[in-house]
Formats: sequence, C-alpha cells, structure tokens
Amino acid sequence: MFSTHRVIQLSNCAAAWHIEASGKVHDRKYHAGASDLVRRKTTSIQKSESPYVKTNIETIAVSVGRQTLHFFPDRVLVYDTNGVGAVGYPELRVDVNATQFIESDSVPRDAKVVDRTWKYVNKSGGPDRRFKDNKELPVCLYEEIVLSSQTGLNEVLQLSRCGFGSDFAKAISLLGKTMPKEGSGVAQTA
Repeated sequence: MFSTHRVIQLSNCAAAWHIEASGKVHDRKYHAGASDLVRRKTTSIQKSESPYVKTNIETIAVSVGRQTLHFFPDRVLVYDTNGVGAVGYPELRVDVNATQFIESDSVPRDAKVVDRTWKYVNKSGGPDRRFKDNKELPVCLYEEIVLSSQTGLNEVLQLSRCGFGSDFAKAISLLGKTMPKEGSGVAQTA
C-alpha cells in the first residue's frame, strides 16, 4: 500500500532546492574553495491535486524546474509543458548522498553547519586579504536525492536536513519490489 508519509517527511525540511546544473571550478580561490559550482532554485514538496486526473487521493507534488513530479500509489506522473509522462516505481531509481555545501544565503534553521570558509581563499585555506568584501561563509551538511530512470528522468533535489532521504529511498524501493512491472501484471517478490 502506498503511503505518502515518507514523501511528506521531505516537506518538513526547512529548505529544499532543485539542482538545475553543476560544473567543475577551475580556480577554487575565487569560489570559496568549492570544487563545483551549483545552480539551484528553491522548490516545494507539498500535497497537491494532479492536473488532468480525477482521483480520491491527494498526491505529493515536487517541482523540478520545468517539470512537476506527482507521486501516485502506482507510479510517478511527470508533468511538463510538452505533456505528461510516467515512471513506474520498479523503474524509478533513488540515490541519496550527504553533501557539503558552501552557503552564501541564510542558513536554514534545521541545517547542520560543519565548517566555515572564506568567500575568497588563499592556498593555505585562510582568507585572501586582497579582497575587502571577503566574508566568512558557513559550510552546511545537506542531503541530495537523485531521482532517475532509464526513460530519461534525471533530477536532483537538495534538502537542508539529512536523514529523510534514506527513508524515502527505502519506501520507493519497497514500492518497486511490490508493484508489477509495466505490462507484466505480475508482482515481483522480494
């Protein structure tokens, strides 16, 4: 049976972001010592009615850029401007990782600060004194959730609080094992 509890847990984080793009840094001293630059936008994870589908349940909707993912009991519907796609739970892969992120915005109330760095760093890791506006920045421990499928879904969410993503991944994995594969009509056994 599908339970929205694990997905709703994700919405209890003080902040959630959709990672739109990332790339390697060539000169770390101008990017607070970061090895990657990340472009992210605040996103929402909430109960929502699904467009075009009349149902007696509320789905959980996750905005991921131009797309919105609606988690139904048997599959995820992927809405975008071109139409609607579907990913069955047996095909949905969920990977969860903890990641350190140099926060230039305000730190969410539930985030764990694990270190500090400078906006501009010298070779030894200290502040580069050539810059007047060289402020100290917190390094936060966040959780990243990668949602992917062989049919082309590839989205990354970042959460301000660690711990909820692994429960969510386990719930999706369990659904994938109990749901029949598309077209087979036969449930898989664990």
